[in-house]
Amino acid sequence: MTQCWKVGDVTITSVLEDETLHIPPEFFFPDATAADVARHPWLVPDFADENGNIGLRVQAVVIEQGSRTVLVDPCVGNDKKRSLPFWNEMSWPFLERFADAGFDLASIDMVVHTHLHADHVGWGTHLVDGDWVPTFTNARHLYTARELEFCREQGDPGVEAVYADSVAPVIAAGLSEIVDEDADLGDGLQLEPTTGHTPGHVSLWIESAGERALITGDFLHHPVQCAEPQWAEMGDYDVEQARATRRRMLARAAETEALMLGTHFTGSPAGHVVAAGDVWRFVPVG
Repeated sequence: MTQCWKVGDVTITSVLEDETLHIPPEFFFPDATAADVARHPWLVPDFADENGNIGLRVQAVVIEQGSRTVLVDPCVGNDKKRSLPFWNEMSWPFLERFADAGFDLASIDMVVHTHLHADHVGWGTHLVDGDWVPTFTNARHLYTARELEFCREQGDPGVEAVYADSVAPVIAAGLSEIVDEDADLGDGLQLEPTTGHTPGHVSLWIESAGERALITGDFLHHPVQCAEPQWAEMGDYDVEQARATRRRMLARAAETEALMLGTHFTGSPAGHVVAAGDVWRFVPVG
């Protein structure tokens, strides 16, 4: 399944890896219950069911910008040994969906990682004759220094070797570049530091022909956090920093009227953030 949006002269395409619905919210948000989610009926049906259970997806985003094609957050990947059973040694038809959306691996010029958790780096490599090799061999893969160090430190080859299987082979192949957390990537693409979920987390702004878009990464995981920005996600590295970042970025998204694409949003993942008192609401677009 693919979905596309236009922002000025830029085309943004979502390529789905996996989507799970009817999840008890406390599985990801320790402070939440289904009853808490159900207080926000605007979440139904795209983002939650009528009982207050939520949906989350893993997707990559492709940005077509003139002659440049940029891939953001290449999902979990296949055959990776992961601690979460629903990510462990999977076999998804992601590359087939990628091709069906009109892209080929060699056409990717740049890979942007909002951060280096397992579900944002996996397709950076794939398995060939027992070795992990880069998937996007013509692309510069961008990393921030703090995030790269955090990924190295967190690695446990016996349990979750994210750095070893999804990052190190890219670096060894000479395809990596360390960039500043506020790096200008050219042609209207701009990183912004969004620390909290991880130490070196960034989000990506897109500007074209007077229009703006924002690819969130994981400064929020679900639209309910627009209305409940204090809800921490179970993987947040610094909960208080993540809360502050979430409020700052939601306010900016609303003020700029940007099209915001939530990396883990189900159904209609792109939309606009509108103020609702001292919190916000997410209004999806088709």
